[in-house]
Amino acid sequence: MGAVNVIARAAARLLLPILTALALVSGAMAEDAAAPAGIPPGTDVVRLREITADLRCLVCQNQSIADSHAGLAIDLRNQVIKLMGQGKTDAEIKQYMVDRYGEFVLYDPPFSISNALLWVGPFLLALVGVWVARRAIAARAAATPAAALSTAEREALETRYRDSA
Repeated sequence: MGAVNVIARAAARLLLPILTALALVSGAMAEDAAAPAGIPPGTDVVRLREITADLRCLVCQNQSIADSHAGLAIDLRNQVIKLMGQGKTDAEIKQYMVDRYGEFVLYDPPFSISNALLWVGPFLLALVGVWVARRAIAARAAATPAAALSTAEREALETRYRDSA
């Protein structure tokens, strides 16, 4: 058993650096393989992914141009790559897209007068709903209850009920 442990330790000392090197090389190869096709060498793929993930595909339903395979999304991605190649900042690229396609192209548009109703509307609707519910509850509570039956009326109803049964 002692000889087996010595051999196992020696093999581990020899194999550990080799396996570590293989893991590093395969990780670098996987990173290269993860880059989308058609992206020029030297393009910052992580930055490209972040920018395109914040831009909505204009022909898809709730999909970013990073995830969409629509022709327009591909054209927009290529435009982002071109602008990145020109040295534009993320904000400049997004502003270019807003200037060209409107604020709808942004997944998280900034608050502005033109879209204030979209940001405030749900809260206003909730407040109106609470107001209507409170008014309905107050009206129901304020309604006068039905008058109580007199003893003679109660006996007449009981008699009718017994006779019909």
